[in-house]
Amino acid sequence: MRYAPFMAGASGSGNPFRPGTGRMPPVLAGRDQELALAERRLGELAAGSVPPQGLLLYGPRGTGKTVLLERIARRAKELGLRAQQLAAPTLRSEDSLVADLRERAGLTETRLTGVQLGPIGGTAQPAAPSRSVAHLFAAWVETAHSPLVVVLDEAQAIGPEAGMVFFDAVQAAAMRDLPFLLVAAGTPDAPRRLRQAGSFMERAFENLPLGRLPRTATKQALAEPTVNAGRPLAPDALALLAEESQDYPYFVQLLGSAVWDAAAAARAPEIRAEVARHGLAHARAETSRFYGRRFAEARERGVHRALPALASLMEQPGARLDDAALDAFLDRAVVDGAGSGDPTRLQTTLQDLGILWEASPGRWEMGIPSFAQHVLERSGSRPPG
Repeated sequence: MRYAPFMAGASGSGNPFRPGTGRMPPVLAGRDQELALAERRLGELAAGSVPPQGLLLYGPRGTGKTVLLERIARRAKELGLRAQQLAAPTLRSEDSLVADLRERAGLTETRLTGVQLGPIGGTAQPAAPSRSVAHLFAAWVETAHSPLVVVLDEAQAIGPEAGMVFFDAVQAAAMRDLPFLLVAAGTPDAPRRLRQAGSFMERAFENLPLGRLPRTATKQALAEPTVNAGRPLAPDALALLAEESQDYPYFVQLLGSAVWDAAAAARAPEIRAEVARHGLAHARAETSRFYGRRFAEARERGVHRALPALASLMEQPGARLDDAALDAFLDRAVVDGAGSGDPTRLQTTLQDLGILWEASPGRWEMGIPSFAQHVLERSGSRPPG
């Protein structure tokens, strides 16, 4: 069954686009395959069958992972399931995980372990709260009659020790056929982080990489909201916007919003290319700030010196590296003192930041469109513009 694009219901003269972290776009286009798989998993759970695997959405930031998690959670509730979010920081230590699960399971800090009856009444002896994560997770699943959908964002932030304990509990619950589904999302480094939690994780999730949209979906995500809001995009403006967005979901919303505001200021009943160019000029200032924040994060993680060499390899639109070329870059960066002294660590940091990711097996690309050009301009390797 084809999963229909999600419509947020924007209407009227207001700006229909929603740039920003985790904000539901007016049209959720281009993710039919992922949503159809989620629909099957949720349908199995609602019908009383335990799904064979959870779902792991991973990819660079700005590709709509959090939005998809929210959409899946909404759909779960529509089907009568419980959908509850488990924050990744909770899984950074076993103590925080135990405290969180105990609260979710409705267990109090004290339990009666023995009652001594006397002539007047009885006294209860408090017991230490249970620290069995497997017991607490199972109790959480079983606290209500409806099956549970656990939503976990920023999965790459899970601590290794707490992650091992948690996923051992997940495995134990799965072996008991308890009614739950785990849906997680994270950066391109998330699959590796989860594998560190144990070999079970190879089978616990179906991995769904999220990158850029197909061009047809980009145009749908741009055109439909403007039609629904009463100020449609002319074909020339639509083509211009789609090309500028580079099919990157965050840019689709950012550019669409800027162009809409420009058309509204001009009182244009239709958004044509001339007005669209005016809006794009304003949007480019925000994209520059976006690139600057990503560069600052790379500096904080100590990998910014490696970026110019990477950018020189990835400057052309659609540029990709195969495994051999990536290995050569990483080795050279470490020798030149631009990495962290370890090629593997440099690679995982770039993946964790979403700067580099494996878009398809053995094919690596920049996670953020045109970030390579920004890096080269910043390093003085090419003139601005």
